[in-house]
Amino acid sequence: MQLTADPAAVASGFHPELQRELQRAVEGEVRFDKISRALYSSDASVYQIEPHAVVIPKTRADLLAVLEICMRLRCPITLRGGGTSQAGQAIGEGVIVDLSKYYNKLLEVNVDARWARVEPGIVLDELNAQLAPHGLRFAPDISTASRATIGGMIANNSAGARSVLYGKTIDHVLETTVVLTDGSIVHFRDLDRAEVPSGDTLEAACYRTVLGLASAHAAEIERRYPKILRRVAGYNLDEFIDPAKPVNLVKMMVGSEGTLGVVLEAKVKLVPLPKFKAVMVIEFADLLEALAASPVILRHGPSAVEVMDKAILDNTRQNAILDRIRNNFIEGDPAATLCVEFYDDKKEDLPPRLRALEEDLRTRKLGYRYRPETDPAAQARLWSLREAALGLSMAMKTDAKSIPFVEDTAVAPEKLSEFIGRFLTVLRAHETTAGIYAHASVGCLHVRPVINMKTEAGIRKFEAIAQEISDLVLEFGGTVSGEHGDGLVRSPFLRQMFGDTIYEAFREIKRTFDPLGILNPGKIVDPPPLTSNLRFGSKYTAANPTTFFDYSEYGGLAGAVEMCSGVGACRKKLSGTMCPSYMATREESDSTRGRANVLRLAMSGKLDESGLGDEGVRGVLDLCLECRACKAECPVGVDMARYKSEFLADYYSRHGTPLRAKALGNIRKLSVWGSRFAPLSNWIGASAPARWMNERLVQVDSRRTLPAWKHETFERWLKRRPSKPGSVTRSVTLFNDTFTNHYDPEIGIAALGILERSGCAVTVATPGCCGRPLISQGLLAEARAHAAVLVDALFPIADRGEKILFLEPSCLSAIKEDAPSLLRAEQQTKARAVASACVSFEEYAAALDLPLRAGPQRILLHGHCHQKSMGLLPPTIALLSRIPAATVVDLDAGCCGMAGSFGYSHKHYDVSRTIASRKLLPAVKDMKSGDVLVAPGTSCRHQIADFGARAAMHPAVLIHQLLKPSL
Repeated sequence: MQLTADPAAVASGFHPELQRELQRAVEGEVRFDKISRALYSSDASVYQIEPHAVVIPKTRADLLAVLEICMRLRCPITLRGGGTSQAGQAIGEGVIVDLSKYYNKLLEVNVDARWARVEPGIVLDELNAQLAPHGLRFAPDISTASRATIGGMIANNSAGARSVLYGKTIDHVLETTVVLTDGSIVHFRDLDRAEVPSGDTLEAACYRTVLGLASAHAAEIERRYPKILRRVAGYNLDEFIDPAKPVNLVKMMVGSEGTLGVVLEAKVKLVPLPKFKAVMVIEFADLLEALAASPVILRHGPSAVEVMDKAILDNTRQNAILDRIRNNFIEGDPAATLCVEFYDDKKEDLPPRLRALEEDLRTRKLGYRYRPETDPAAQARLWSLREAALGLSMAMKTDAKSIPFVEDTAVAPEKLSEFIGRFLTVLRAHETTAGIYAHASVGCLHVRPVINMKTEAGIRKFEAIAQEISDLVLEFGGTVSGEHGDGLVRSPFLRQMFGDTIYEAFREIKRTFDPLGILNPGKIVDPPPLTSNLRFGSKYTAANPTTFFDYSEYGGLAGAVEMCSGVGACRKKLSGTMCPSYMATREESDSTRGRANVLRLAMSGKLDESGLGDEGVRGVLDLCLECRACKAECPVGVDMARYKSEFLADYYSRHGTPLRAKALGNIRKLSVWGSRFAPLSNWIGASAPARWMNERLVQVDSRRTLPAWKHETFERWLKRRPSKPGSVTRSVTLFNDTFTNHYDPEIGIAALGILERSGCAVTVATPGCCGRPLISQGLLAEARAHAAVLVDALFPIADRGEKILFLEPSCLSAIKEDAPSLLRAEQQTKARAVASACVSFEEYAAALDLPLRAGPQRILLHGHCHQKSMGLLPPTIALLSRIPAATVVDLDAGCCGMAGSFGYSHKHYDVSRTIASRKLLPAVKDMKSGDVLVAPGTSCRHQIADFGARAAMHPAVLIHQLLKPSL
């Protein structure tokens, strides 16, 4: 790289002229700060390269300006979408250009002709959501569809689970508008040979080079290119050897990994949505038997045949949501499963096809259990399990992890079983194992060997396996790159795969399109050595500070943070809850992945500080709402809420604890006094002077309405309540949390009434604060002390086998999930016993015999984030569904944006409102007369009241209102 500024500045990653030029010319965002460059230094691969700058363009003019400046300054440029690349395509040393935040529009749709024009930053799922009303979709359906961009798919020539039916991205891109390295904008499309540009332009040179090389080396291309569907390695010269076919340099751009030009927009082909679908899950006692069954299954015309082996299936146990899905579809402990899908225009034709497949497999004695599924919702749940396989394959809590490097081989399906058998022999010879999953239909399985990349021995094993598998795949006539591309990890093997003649042709193509070599250098041709730029490596070390929470299963906090493999599931925006701040800001720094990367880099000394006390790290963690959605929705269960609390505790030990944290963390003490002097305390709190003071002292936004204290707390109500003798069938304990006691005693009263009406002898326990506010504020020493008191108080109840019921989901989460991790030794054992006894009120009440009268016909349910992270929304739905003639609608609105005290903060106000406005507030606005809104979380109810001007009910209050009068 030849830059014209001070070499020392370049070496430090800071180039004054580059910064000056970019900031002058780019309307979008230009970032040279250390944190931003760190955030974009890795993707989902084993590599890490810190760029000099990050640019987030808003317009085509921005893109053109960035390319022109980089050309003039000889600065490398790497285009990036979702950053989910597993081969290292999305990282580079120069300027990283993130197209996903702004350059992501659907420009035009032609429904009749079935095509669309798009900007490259548009995410696949978001494109298909806009096309769905027209009954159309972009066909390639990759497992990272919730965050992968169309531009990234074009760069990789992505395919997905249904490529046996639809092919690859190259089969669905009709035209591209591209800016070449001389700044010229060209339109690649089908041309007759007579229409091919000629002359002295760069465009004409590109056509001449591609067509000349294809013609000169046609025989070698025919010999060297594998005859399989899923070859994406190298440049697509094989698309240009037939003189009868139109010439379309789109075929060269697709799969080129951003090394030949910058795609400004693409015209893509669309396909109709399938009318009806059915799935069969087949269980096998042996993986190779499952793979041998694939060619048999293909004769039945499936749309997909996906495999998951035992290692992947076992890892679902670490995720409550995925484990529940697994248990719904899979019995016992199979060595492998095949998920076979069929499309059909007639619903009635699907069951016979499923039966025919089962009969065929039974006759051939392939598989031992066959579970058909025709319900669309159930099929969607099953596919979510398969789509999580990428993350699950990496869900290892030790330094040795399943890593992507030979995970992308592809061979003909009829050779797959033998090939994988030989593959596993190689792994056994190196004394390692692998998780295996993906596309049995097209012979492209993702095999991820378990290797410790922090040791010299591990790195040597990485190199040796990569070479041996490259040799093996060529022996079987396959490809080293079947879907995930070449990048940094497979480009070193392309000369071996294609031979010197074709490889030199690749180099000539690169030189013609990119004479200065600035477009994503080191990918496809002229790569650095395989072990350069590793994320870890034998010299990697990370601080492992003393912590409050127990991270022993990961080997410490550093190991827990390193669980993030970069797959980017936290960047989804259409469904689920993770990550609410990313959904609002679309900033990499506000994704769980971004936060984990910054923590990892800080702890390994890459951010120029020794621990966790850096202000930049604090800024990155600031918008984490501690919703814990990542704990459930991240395939490997990264728990950023806990890491943030740990960071804050460490930070405060260095810099002192702010008044806001002390005040909000000790909300129970404040509530005792607030209730004691209510309603006067409420009047004072609502006054303008108090709001002004709160905003300045503890940053509570003056626009917020604070919850009102009740003078008659639940505890006081209980003391004056007469005893209610009656028949008792069981004993339970109701936990009287701070919010119920001091703010919403009517919820406790309702819950008590329901339980007693059902024959329960109820003890109401008020042993103290659950510790959630302390944990959220990073006051972990105090939280640990509270946890010890609570566990001592609740252990006798748990020890006698009695259930402890919680009305507030965040309190349940604190006792059930956090207390056992905060405590140690004997107290930890007792805490685990208490945790096993704790359940949500709805979970317990759903099983009671409740005589209910009819109520609202439609109940809109907004689940609390902690409730969802524990997988406890279904019991709430089950309880509300007991109401006669009621339809319960799960809003699936993600996080409400309040998240305890987060939304009350002045600096979080706008983000909090944006999060709520994504789905929740529109649903509240669209409520019809007679609808009832239910929200178990106190934060959610206050957010709805503040921004939606509607009252939401706790499930206990609604159920209590609808109890039939006792006789």
